[in-house]
Amino acid sequence: MNGQFNIFDDVLKEHETFVIVVQGVYNKNGLLIKKILREYPSLDQKAMQRLFSHLKDQYLTEPFDEDMVFYDITVYTNEDYAADHIYAHTKRHRHPGDEWTHTSK
Repeated sequence: MNGQFNIFDDVLKEHETFVIVVQGVYNKNGLLIKKILREYPSLDQKAMQRLFSHLKDQYLTEPFDEDMVFYDITVYTNEDYAADHIYAHTKRHRHPGDEWTHTSK
C-alpha cells in the first residue's frame, strides 16, 4: 500500500483510534481556504486502513470544484487534529495526470 503507514506503529497505544478528515482546499483571491468534506472518527487501525485506501480510490476520480486546488486526506491518531498526531497524509492536486502525493512527517 502506498503512503506513510506504519511510521508511528512503535509508539501507538494498544487500542489507538484514528480519525480521517477529507478536505477540499480552495484558492479564494490568493488565499488557501480549507473546507472539510468528510470526517470519520473513532476508527480502529484495520478500519482506518481500509477506509483510507477506499477514499484514495474514490477521490482519485472525483472532479474538482471551481477554485479547488487539491483534495487532502489526513489520518490523525486521536480526536485532536494536530500536526503531532498525523499518522498518514496525502494530497491530489488539480493538474491532469497527478496522482496522490504522500507527505512524510
